[in-house]
Amino acid sequence: MDPAERFHDNPNGIISDKKFNLSWLPKDSKLDIGKWCTWEEARGYARTMNSCYPGGFADYRLPTKEEGLNLFDKEYTNFDIEGETIHIHQVFVPKGIYYLWTSEVNEEGKALRVNLRDGTTEFVDKLTRDLHGTKLVRTGEIKPRPPL
Repeated sequence: MDPAERFHDNPNGIISDKKFNLSWLPKDSKLDIGKWCTWEEARGYARTMNSCYPGGFADYRLPTKEEGLNLFDKEYTNFDIEGETIHIHQVFVPKGIYYLWTSEVNEEGKALRVNLRDGTTEFVDKLTRDLHGTKLVRTGEIKPRPPL
């Protein structure tokens, strides 16, 4: 699939990832609520957003390790809050996070983050807040509603 055609911004404001059959919210948690968040706060952000039914859905979640890594692509150029390059598609709102919380937790109770600048992963303390946030995702593309 051509990287330029992978993501689609839908009329309901949700971004479809056609390659992996996922739907993403266009803003990350930092851009949406205006603060960095711990892993637990990122999970709380998902619960709050699901109560608002963005795009008509209530099943958004933190991405898995694989989904977070798949969001990163050296072909893409966007910018984080510090003006540095992150490698996510430009359809996502710029000036957000570069440390992306995922749903993965290891046996030591640390949570996995994906660095959107270089694509590396690392398990860190769940209480880490500075420069951290998440992007919410759900399985399944947005299906257009049939005409009335």
